[in-house]
Amino acid sequence: MTKTDIAIIGSGITSKLTALALAKDTRKVAIYGDENSKINSSNLVTFFSTSSLSFLEDLGIKDLINQFDKINEISCSKLENYRSNGKFQINFNSENNDLGRVIINSKLNDELDKQIKKNKNIIIISKIKITDFQYEEAESVLYLENGDKILTKLLIIADKKSHVIKKYFKDNIIKKDLNQTSVVLDATVETNNHAYQFFTKKGALALLPTDKNNASIIWSLENNVLELEYSIENLSDEINKIFRDVTGFIEIKNLQKYKLNFEFAKRITSNSIILIGEAAHSLHPIAGQGLNLSIKDIIELKNKINKFKYLGYALGNSLSLVEYENARQNDNTIYTFATNYLDEILKNRNYLVNTISNLGINAINKSSTLKKMIIKSATGQ
Repeated sequence: MTKTDIAIIGSGITSKLTALALAKDTRKVAIYGDENSKINSSNLVTFFSTSSLSFLEDLGIKDLINQFDKINEISCSKLENYRSNGKFQINFNSENNDLGRVIINSKLNDELDKQIKKNKNIIIISKIKITDFQYEEAESVLYLENGDKILTKLLIIADKKSHVIKKYFKDNIIKKDLNQTSVVLDATVETNNHAYQFFTKKGALALLPTDKNNASIIWSLENNVLELEYSIENLSDEINKIFRDVTGFIEIKNLQKYKLNFEFAKRITSNSIILIGEAAHSLHPIAGQGLNLSIKDIIELKNKINKFKYLGYALGNSLSLVEYENARQNDNTIYTFATNYLDEILKNRNYLVNTISNLGINAINKSSTLKKMIIKSATGQ
C-alpha cells in the first residue's frame, strides 16, 4: 500500500501542470496514466493568455515561453465579408503588443516532464489502470489493476474517460457530438506575429503564429464536407486561396485530424474528488480557451488548498471543495457554452441570424471599451 497526499488520474498536460502547482514542501503528488505517446505524436498547439503565461513562468518554464513570439494583433471576419470589403470585420491589439503566445503542445509536454523529474514530491506511474475508488473521510483508497492500493487525501481526475467519473458523477456530464473535425496543419509563412480567424460556412479557420515564420492552421470543419477528404496538396491549395491576399504563400508541412466533442460537468466535486481540465469541460476551439480555463481551475484550486491549510483544515475537506466549485463553475459554464453557441451563430447563413451577427461584430469593432473588455477576459490582462 502506497500513500500520497494528492492522486491525479490522467498524465496529460493539465495533470502535469496541476501536479507542479500543488506539489509543495512535504505535499506529495502521484500521477497515474499513460498519455505521453499521444501528446508527443500530436501537432496540436495551444494559445496561452498573458495570465496563463505568468502561471507557466511561476512553474519555471520561462525559457520555453521565450522560444515562441508574442502575438501582437488578432483579426477576425466572416470570409465572405472580407472578400466583399477587402478588410477584416474586427481587429484586436493591446497597448503592449502582447495578446499571448502560441506554444506547441509536444514541446510544452517535454518541458513539464523535465520539471517533474526535478521535483522530488511528484511521481508518475504509467500503464497502471485504476479499477476502483472508495471514499473515506480521512484518507480515500484507489484500487489498482495489479492489486495495489493507494491511500490519498485528494483525488483529481483530468482524464474524462476514467470510470471513476461514472461511479461518482452519474448523470452529471452533459455530452454532445459537435459533428465536426479539426484539421490541424503545420505551416511556414511570414506571420508578422499576427493571428487571423475566418468564419466560413463550413467552420472556423484560424492561423496561429508560433513565430515570425511558422504557424499552426486549424480548420474546424463539419463532418460532411469534402475538404476532410482532400489530400494535403488540395487542402494547401484551398488554404492559399483564402489567405493569399492576407499573408502571401503558405507552405503546408503536416496534416492531422481531431474529432471535436462537447462535454461539461454540472458538478466538479464529489466527496474528496475534483474534476479538472477535459474531465470538467471540453469546449470548441473557436476561442482558444480550453487550456486557459484549466489553468484558471488550477490557480483557484491551489489558492483554496493554501487558504484552508492556513485555517487548519485537512487536505480534501468538503468546505474547501465546495468553495472551489462555487468560485469556478460560473466562469467554466459561460466559456464552455458560449464558445459552442458562438460557432453555431458564426456559421449560420440564415438572413436574420447573419445580419444580427454582423451588426454585433461591427458594434464591437467600433467600441474600444467592448474590445478592451474582450481582450481582458480572453487574455487575463
